[in-house]
Amino acid sequence: MNERIDQLLWAAGGYTKLNYPDDAFLDGRYALTQEQLDKFAQLIVLECSALVYNYPEKYLTRNQAREISMSMEEHFGIE
Repeated sequence: MNERIDQLLWAAGGYTKLNYPDDAFLDGRYALTQEQLDKFAQLIVLECSALVYNYPEKYLTRNQAREISMSMEEHFGIE
């Protein structure tokens, strides 16, 4: 897994290696509560939104970047 994704997973509340590697939940590697999973998804959307917002101005005006960023957050219900 990408290191940044791993960091976001920890920021969402961490993850726990399961005792039984054959467990079907997330390939048997991670156990997350619904709250942690929701937080993880929110952190990914915010990370993507920040990337767009900070995109170089030679490609997007600051206003365009802000609008796209806000639209992404609104689309995923992040306030």
